Amino acid sequence: MATASSPANTSVNPPAENRLNTLLLWSAMLFAAALAWLVTVPDALKMGHMPGTMGMNPVSFIIMWSIMMAAMMLPSLAPIASLYLRVLTGEPNRLIRVCRITGFVTGYLLVWAAFGVVAYATAWLINLLLRESPEAMLWTSAAILLSCGVYQLTPFKELCLNHCRSPLGFLFHFGNYTGMFKDLRVGLYHGGYCTGCCFGLMIVMIFAGVMNLAWMIALAAIIFIEKVWRYGKEFSYVTGLILIVLGCLLPWHPYLLNNYLIR
Repeated sequence: MATASSPANTSVNPPAENRLNTLLLWSAMLFAAALAWLVTVPDALKMGHMPGTMGMNPVSFIIMWSIMMAAMMLPSLAPIASLYLRVLTGEPNRLIRVCRITGFVTGYLLVWAAFGVVAYATAWLINLLLRESPEAMLWTSAAILLSCGVYQLTPFKELCLNHCRSPLGFLFHFGNYTGMFKDLRVGLYHGGYCTGCCFGLMIVMIFAGVMNLAWMIALAAIIFIEKVWRYGKEFSYVTGLILIVLGCLLPWHPYLLNNYLIR
């Protein structure tokens, strides 16, 4: 007999109810993302031109980073969250389903919050380079752009992106999870793949300015397109080539990344 955590239950509820549940979930995810943007945009307008840690301590930086990740990543998480919700339709209690999908989203966001530690360390390095050697900072930024562009073309990027685009294996994998925190674990598991898919783009954003609003919007759009568009995989290759070109041009055109790099 299929259990509530088995992919076999995706057809337990009538199609009309599945569509309604999907609509409600998308609405909730996009509403949460909009709230995160409302918190993020004023700070971005105020601090977007500032490099590195922007004078923040680690705790404040990671809190800011986590809210920003919710703003940028929740729209691209909505499709797989909808699929996950359909798997949970064997659970008759609506409140329990809401709690379980909340656990999944929470686990996913916790991974990006943890990545905030890496983001802070990178931002601190930017502060150090700008203080000690602006020239070294410029060439380091160019090398980062090149490296992140090359990463977009690697098999590991493709592996992680394939997981995000075609998560059927993911749905079967989590069926072995048990216990109170199994949905949180599923979110952590998926968040790990998503981080592997997107971390290069996030590193670029840190060097462009963590709160640089233009780069935030552009990268959020790129991540969404990579994950949901039919040609998302090919689009990721194009993005990689663009980053490589920017990396080659940056030492002579530093304004391409951020105005604080201009000598």
